[in-house]
Amino acid sequence: MAIKRLLEIAKTPEPFKEGTHEIWLDQERADLVMKSYFDENIPGGSRGSDFINEAVDFIHNVAPVEKYKNIVDLGCGPGLYSQRLAKLGYEVVGIDFNKNAIDFAINAAKEENLSIEYRNEDFTSIELEQKFDIALLIYQIYGVFGPEKRKKILRNIHSGLKSEGLLLMDVLSEKSYENYEQKLMWWIADKGSPFSDKEHLVLYSSKKFPNKVTLASNVIAFGDGKLINYNYWNQHFSIEDLEKEVNESGFKLEKVYADVNGGEYSDELDSFAVLLRKK
Repeated sequence: MAIKRLLEIAKTPEPFKEGTHEIWLDQERADLVMKSYFDENIPGGSRGSDFINEAVDFIHNVAPVEKYKNIVDLGCGPGLYSQRLAKLGYEVVGIDFNKNAIDFAINAAKEENLSIEYRNEDFTSIELEQKFDIALLIYQIYGVFGPEKRKKILRNIHSGLKSEGLLLMDVLSEKSYENYEQKLMWWIADKGSPFSDKEHLVLYSSKKFPNKVTLASNVIAFGDGKLINYNYWNQHFSIEDLEKEVNESGFKLEKVYADVNGGEYSDELDSFAVLLRKK
């Protein structure tokens, strides 16, 4: 039965089909996830402190606290951006579906005596009831969702922003899609593995799909027959692709940057950031 199940899981899925587990919510991988928030060398992890400081300075410049007081940080993780913004005088709401990260953020805010509202919720399925001046969707979170969920996310943000409110987000570029390497690999791992100290087989694949979609998939098989599958999807964008998508949800593209720290855009980069304004 385990082999039959493994063969089923290992088949090429339809775009944006979820795996058997979501790594950000998997309690058995909680230590790995928390470590990734503070180690930029872990795939999918957060950025370094210098970059985060640059990004917060950029946000402060394009959305000065005197005019853009209320910020919602979507996918805030342990509050690395939220804390810095609160120290600058912003009123911050941080939302993330990882309870461990939110608990960490709450405790960190208490230690710093910062007034930040943290909410352990899935921002893809909630309606933002408060009117914000600016929303953050940082570290290419937007592109991990399929088209219908992206529409819902933009609608929710749009309704939660005040008139002329801003949205800062970043996405992977079409250049990164062109350069994406397709691989099929397997190995046996044990105590040195980030997934588990128990011996296990890892089947890794990276694949390109039509319409600038990519998948990095890990299938983990344990000796007792337990199988885990993490699918990490990404939608890659041209500026034209993204502008069309956000326009349909009521946003105007104000400016394109190399990243959320405000660097100068280049079409040779693997990602880019956009500042959007609610129409």
